[in-house]
Amino acid sequence: MNRRQFLFSGLALGASGSLLLAGWQFSLNPDEDNRDWVLSAILPALLYGALPEDATLAQAALQRSKTAVNDFIGFLPLSQQQQLHQLFNLLANRLSQLALTGHLAALPALNMTQRLSLLNSWRDSYLLILQQAYHSLRELLYAAFYGQPQHWQQLNYTAPEFR
Repeated sequence: MNRRQFLFSGLALGASGSLLLAGWQFSLNPDEDNRDWVLSAILPALLYGALPEDATLAQAALQRSKTAVNDFIGFLPLSQQQQLHQLFNLLANRLSQLALTGHLAALPALNMTQRLSLLNSWRDSYLLILQQAYHSLRELLYAAFYGQPQHWQQLNYTAPEFR
């Protein structure tokens, strides 16, 4: 990296940081449209390979998973609910999405390879906040998907029987 690239990167990071701080307060409020929009983009990438081959069955599984996420968020502690709402709202906003993802295009407009690459970059990021975003989304979405009895057969899991 030469000096010019370093200076440009610093200016871009400073500008995006100030935009993120400006949008920080509004992003604590839950917005179901933003949550649904982000989940529609992230779920297929995170569950890539686990979804059924048939498009209608895959859509039904994704819809059930989104419903499970919406139902489960209410049981989380308030601080975790606010963090998730903030993440969904920031990813739905174009400017903060650019700062978090590095992509100007909307999340649903990214192809599957770009979405997987984005998630992998969050997982392997040196920024702890991006790692936290990846792991919280992964755990929440995996629990929503694999917590449904329809998907237990893929895992060779049988629920224990209580007598």
